[in-house]
Amino acid sequence: MVRLVITDFATKEDSEFFYIRDEFDVSQNMFTYHSFKKYSVYLSKYTNDDIYSLNLLSRKYLDKNQFLIHIADGEYVILFNHKTVYSAKINQNFITDDMIKSILITKHIAMLSSGGSIDSIYYVINSKFKHAIENILKQNTKNEKQEVVAKSLGEIEELVKPLKPLDTSKTHFSKLFYLSTLTIASLWLVFIGLEKFTSKVFYTEPMENLTKEIEIEKQLAKRQQISLNNNEKKYKDLTDCISVSGEIK
Repeated sequence: MVRLVITDFATKEDSEFFYIRDEFDVSQNMFTYHSFKKYSVYLSKYTNDDIYSLNLLSRKYLDKNQFLIHIADGEYVILFNHKTVYSAKINQNFITDDMIKSILITKHIAMLSSGGSIDSIYYVINSKFKHAIENILKQNTKNEKQEVVAKSLGEIEELVKPLKPLDTSKTHFSKLFYLSTLTIASLWLVFIGLEKFTSKVFYTEPMENLTKEIEIEKQLAKRQQISLNNNEKKYKDLTDCISVSGEIK
């Protein structure tokens, strides 16, 4: 399951107070980096969700000075300019009352920030009561012209695809080790391994050895030529002697 969380809490205690429901639950730090800045949160150690930063999602899809509301089971968060400006718990037994109260606060913050008029407020809902919550939100976020200003940013599963999930220290360093190993192996293959491989497959004998072999063959050929010339001379002398002896007789 996908989950969006606030990653700009001022302190660890604030993060744990908002997300750790059981006072005896063990928390763990989950984080990611974006543009050399760390985004982190403290969540239950036993969560099995895929965790993503709500602040980075806002930064990914919205321009500056825009509002984003995130509503999950038991949570209502307002972001302005990618920063958390309001967060509250929603009582599941009084969803309508708590929602309307938070929506009124949203409209008040939006009007103060925009100078009195509200053009649009984007929202992401991740709750089993999504349709009911969406209906309450739209009915209570109308401007002075009675136009609904609440606009869906999209489905959460699609929105998080370009984002990096948050990691624990263990998974983070495991990924770093894997990436470092892969990078070193790739560099070794490019600069050393490939050269060794090609030298074995496409081996060419050094020119010095070939030159020496050619010189030796030339010397052997020269010696053979000298030997041949000597033998021819001896043969000629011998045949000349035989011819002279025959003439004398």
